[in-house]
Amino acid sequence: MSFVSKAKSLAREIRANLGLGEPDKNPPRELVEELIRATEIKPTYTPSGGIPSLRRKLAEWFSERYNTEISEREVMVTPSGKAALYLSLLYFSKGEVVLTDPTYYSYEPVVESLGRPVRKVPLVRSGVGYSFPEDLSALVPSKGLTVVNSPSNPTGSVLGDGMFDLVERAWERKSYVVSDEPYDVFVYNGKHVSFLSTPKWRETGAFVYSFSKILCIPGWRLGAIVAKEDVIKKLISVASNVYGCPCKWEQIALERILEQPDVIERHVNDMVSEYAKRREEVISVLKRISDFPGVGDGSFYAFPDFGVDSEELALQAAKEGVISIPGKVFSEKYGKTSLRISFSAPPAELKYGLEVLGSLARGLKGH
Repeated sequence: MSFVSKAKSLAREIRANLGLGEPDKNPPRELVEELIRATEIKPTYTPSGGIPSLRRKLAEWFSERYNTEISEREVMVTPSGKAALYLSLLYFSKGEVVLTDPTYYSYEPVVESLGRPVRKVPLVRSGVGYSFPEDLSALVPSKGLTVVNSPSNPTGSVLGDGMFDLVERAWERKSYVVSDEPYDVFVYNGKHVSFLSTPKWRETGAFVYSFSKILCIPGWRLGAIVAKEDVIKKLISVASNVYGCPCKWEQIALERILEQPDVIERHVNDMVSEYAKRREEVISVLKRISDFPGVGDGSFYAFPDFGVDSEELALQAAKEGVISIPGKVFSEKYGKTSLRISFSAPPAELKYGLEVLGSLARGLKGH
């Protein structure tokens, strides 16, 4: 049983789910309508790499977003960002694999299943949140792989211009980078710099994307990989024997909504503006109730340190109807006393959940 399942079993009524890894917003209405229209088309298989016209559209879309030039043959569509991540790690996990600490919990199990050694480099506490270290040399092994997630889950850390340095070091050391960027639009301070904006992305690895966050469609399971053509060919061959192809109807709807950039821009601006306000409120509250707020410059997560055992705090909170994620699943260095909370939860739930966590943490400290 996962911790969330265990916590939900303890809660008589879930009053605040701060464990969500998804936006609380609905998808754009136009996207839903496109999906409904797509269901009138016979649901046949599609090519394993995705519908060709969608691959062309994604190549154009990513090229424009990240100021680069991408061919449709360098893009494949996947049934989720996790599928994209798994395929990329399967191909590029060579030698030592370096992760940050804290890091997203799905990376390490995949790498370990491939028999690769893992080394973790701690993020740095700075201001109210976590930052990537100024010196990125420790993040880049020789003839290995760096998995980078910016903006990050669970800390919201943003690498920014450091991406250029990271990729250049990887190229010099004959190493690879898998850049996982599902939170690219959720940046509140600074800027997001994509792996695809670096000059040597083709020589150094893969870009992994998910449409779950930007379009609020986590249940649709749509993602993408961008890498040089010969890599994409090999990954498509693997995909054809693992999952066959992504859902046809969802691909059609995605292509049609990408042809409506004003709809996407309006949807994203409204959502990010709302989350920016919630983030400021979360910082204000966490400064008061936690030992360290752990709120970064991006994503929609915080990783606050409450100074007490995180699993015990999360279990007690669950009994009060508040769901959160103990930090141990994300971090060896910081996780024992930290929780991951999501400020994508509705404001009323967020307020109640933080009040409960603060009160329980004080009680566990004996205050």
